[in-house]
Amino acid sequence: MPRVPPPPALPTSISLLRIVAQGLVPATSAPTPHEAVRRQLAMQGQLFGSSLDAIAARTRQTSTDGVRAAFNHRELMRSWPMRGTIHVTTAEDHHWLRVALDNRRAAFKHRAETEFGVDEKLLKQAADIAFELIGEYGAVSRRTLVNEWARRGVVPADPHAAGAGHLRRSLIIWLHADGLLVQGPLQGNEPLLVDARTLPDATTGPGHSGRGSKAPTGNPAALAEIARRYATSHGPVTAADLARWSGLSKTVALRALRDAVSAADSPGASTFDGSHMVPLLRMSGAQLLRMAHAVAGGRQPAEAPAGEFVLRADLADLLAQSLPAARRTMLLPAFDELHIGYQDRSCLTDAAGETLLSPSKNGMFRPMLVDRGRVVAALADGQLVWADGQPASKRLERATQLAINRAARD
Repeated sequence: MPRVPPPPALPTSISLLRIVAQGLVPATSAPTPHEAVRRQLAMQGQLFGSSLDAIAARTRQTSTDGVRAAFNHRELMRSWPMRGTIHVTTAEDHHWLRVALDNRRAAFKHRAETEFGVDEKLLKQAADIAFELIGEYGAVSRRTLVNEWARRGVVPADPHAAGAGHLRRSLIIWLHADGLLVQGPLQGNEPLLVDARTLPDATTGPGHSGRGSKAPTGNPAALAEIARRYATSHGPVTAADLARWSGLSKTVALRALRDAVSAADSPGASTFDGSHMVPLLRMSGAQLLRMAHAVAGGRQPAEAPAGEFVLRADLADLLAQSLPAARRTMLLPAFDELHIGYQDRSCLTDAAGETLLSPSKNGMFRPMLVDRGRVVAALADGQLVWADGQPASKRLERATQLAINRAARD
């Protein structure tokens, strides 16, 4: 069978558009950490310190202390609302998003049942103990909860016993995925466990439905809202990008994006929570390249990407107003949405850059230095590792120091 050639790389101008949409320039940054996360809907939370940095980078005049305060005030929550990866959401979005995408976790639950013996009785025991501790202390650490589980025989007392670690993790994730536990207020750098049943329930979300996305049509209103916020905060994006980010199938993702465009195009459209909807556009790859080139210039690819792209309707104007800010050098944390939030990130980096950011290709990523819309270095053990072996210019050396200073202030 002949080898299928890779799709053409996206030009750097697409990366600049995404930087603006992501809220990484003053014109689109959010007034508060809560609003920064609400606009994104969900932000990767695997490394908690990186999450704090990513939220602060999208918030006007807010350091990570301001983000910590949002967690302590229980405005922001950390859980597994989608896919198998921990994310940060607002308290208001947690349950409806979790329910809309619940069936994406079927494989995880099946493995927990068949390999680690998780069943309804064990889950109830684990949950009852968690609620008992939370009732007594208000919030508890994961270690405190697991130790109590071990003391009462829910999990093996020996953490090194066969399967013990997997069982503990499976119970923690399952109780989050079922909407019983969530992580909120902080103890040092650790988000503590609290009762998720106190948060606004799923019926307060779009569509007012508890039905998940496994049904033939899913919850169209919820899926459209997921697509709308993703396209608004990440665009230009394709259905493949949304599918990778959310765990939806490409077919469902494409329908959700088109529904989102229709909903946002209605005169005076507002979301289920009353906030204003930014109109969205659908563009072919050729149309997008012409628009991006007209605003940002740069090299024009010989071949346009296939497929349909969705982006906020005012994005070209916003980039035109913010071009110097979008091109500036910025140090972004590991797992930043500008990198991991897409299926196709060829506008940001190439294969060598991907290896630079994740040398072991094990799903762990390094912080990245972005200059003029491209990854130019990764931060490893406190030292910059340059894509080209060294800074390309004295300008970049000076800009890098400013970016490091800005990050340190945050």
